[in-house]
Amino acid sequence: MTAGAESSLWRHRDFRLYWTGQAADVLGSSLSSVAIPLVAVVNLHATTWEAAVLAAVQKTPPLLFSLPAGAWCDRVRKRPLMMATSLICAAAMASIPLAASHGRLTLLQLWVAAFVVGSCHVVGMAASLSYIPHLLLPHRLMEANAKLASANTLADIGGPALAGALIGVIGAARAVAADAVSYLVTAWCTLLIRSPETVPERPTAQRSLRGEIRAGIAYTWRHPVIGPLVTTNAIVSTVLAGTSAIWVVYLLRELHWSPETFAVVMSIGASGGFLASLTTPRLTSRYGAGPVMITALTLAPASQLPLLLAGPGIAGQLGIGCGLFAQLFGAVTHGLTQRTVRQRACAPDMQGRMQATGQWTAFGLRPFAALLAGYAGTTLGLHTTLSLGACLLVLPPLRLALTPIRTLRLVAP
Repeated sequence: MTAGAESSLWRHRDFRLYWTGQAADVLGSSLSSVAIPLVAVVNLHATTWEAAVLAAVQKTPPLLFSLPAGAWCDRVRKRPLMMATSLICAAAMASIPLAASHGRLTLLQLWVAAFVVGSCHVVGMAASLSYIPHLLLPHRLMEANAKLASANTLADIGGPALAGALIGVIGAARAVAADAVSYLVTAWCTLLIRSPETVPERPTAQRSLRGEIRAGIAYTWRHPVIGPLVTTNAIVSTVLAGTSAIWVVYLLRELHWSPETFAVVMSIGASGGFLASLTTPRLTSRYGAGPVMITALTLAPASQLPLLLAGPGIAGQLGIGCGLFAQLFGAVTHGLTQRTVRQRACAPDMQGRMQATGQWTAFGLRPFAALLAGYAGTTLGLHTTLSLGACLLVLPPLRLALTPIRTLRLVAP
């Protein structure tokens, strides 16, 4: 483990390489999240059902592979796994513009490529998140996670705009090649990291992968600090997955927004996440990790009020933009704080399984939440369903406030 320069992690060579690789990954993924659906609809003339299948294929891997991926990460060195998944993703993405250039691209290939990339993302994320505690000392993790969060939010702001520009010039299929290049950059940066990584020690008794998965779930859910954070994160993720599945329909059809207005408001909201990545380390240092997480979680239900109360027009658009800004500020503040707390509290040989259990718990219910929200929106109405979602978002801060986490502080070792 390397401490690096205490003044700033930007002087830590290996962290700079790690950050650059992760930033390239998220920027490329943000670009392809716009380009791939357009390839399906515009180039391949996909029906509504075929486009829905593509979306389902992209969201299924976390449910299927998160838990075995975490157990696998705890058995092997993380860096080779990170490089391998990046190279596989590069090959899968490169196959799309290559097939399109020869007139042989099909929906089946698009589905397979999306599934392969989604599956590799699950494994690569488990490896990369559990690798950070091996790269840095514990008291540098908050700064590291904040810098990684800034890359994610900048990609959310700039990725769609870059995708639009590339698609307008070279077409959607060729624009996917930029994502393939981003994965190659990630693999190259990971290769250049010099910090040694030891092979995890083998347990004295041979254990099956299933047994290690069960041990990881039990450890994560029973841990006095990690357990409440994982379940709280799962509630927030599930509820927001449901509301986000219908709120676009609500804005466009009931509040009569234009697509251009929607894009501008989304950019405003994403900037809230970027601000959070800059301010969270200072906030946790001053007020403590527990109070900051609880306060950030209270922004989630409060930020839904402008959406529920706004009417058509500029005033409503500004109100919803401010609400989305607050929501993403709170989401990023809570997200990077709880990730840092979990990394510091977790045993070294459980990092992969802990991260994967959290990912599986948070992401596994998203497809079902979206379907349930769609059904509720159809039967109860969009406004009523969104109101129910806002009420459910009151539960996570209460959950943490009733545990000792409410007084938790991150103390330098």
